[in-house]
Amino acid sequence: MKKTKTKKPNPKIVKELVTHFEADLKKSLPISVQPDGSIVYKNYYIKQNDHENWAIYDIRNKDVIEQFYLKTCAIMAAKEYSKSSIEKFIEIKRLDTRYWAYYSDTMIYSKNIKTAKDYDRYLVLLNKLEHSKFLAEHFQEKISTMFKWSFV
Repeated sequence: MKKTKTKKPNPKIVKELVTHFEADLKKSLPISVQPDGSIVYKNYYIKQNDHENWAIYDIRNKDVIEQFYLKTCAIMAAKEYSKSSIEKFIEIKRLDTRYWAYYSDTMIYSKNIKTAKDYDRYLVLLNKLEHSKFLAEHFQEKISTMFKWSFV
């Protein structure tokens, strides 16, 4: 068996690529990630609160604007809030809430299906589990698509 040597990439070229990709990312996603994992978007600060939800704070007066279950929803909502697009802001909140409800149902049904002793109960839980998984994935896909289109 013949050993082939793999050529190491040139560090100068790698550094140039990294710089190029960082510039593209900053153009398309104008956020600043802080060392603690929080995010700054324009005049809004997004960080996890005590309930482990993502809260949007106004930097100027430190007021909580709204809180979301998903970080991506909080970022999109901050963008729409900064543009005063309240309809879109409410739609993002609705998607976030519905996703979280179905995701929570999925977790509950997954736990309960393991302890179901009766076959009929097992089938009911399985049906509810499949339905909630389908809807959670559906809303997750909608949120992902909306996020991609929000920052293009």
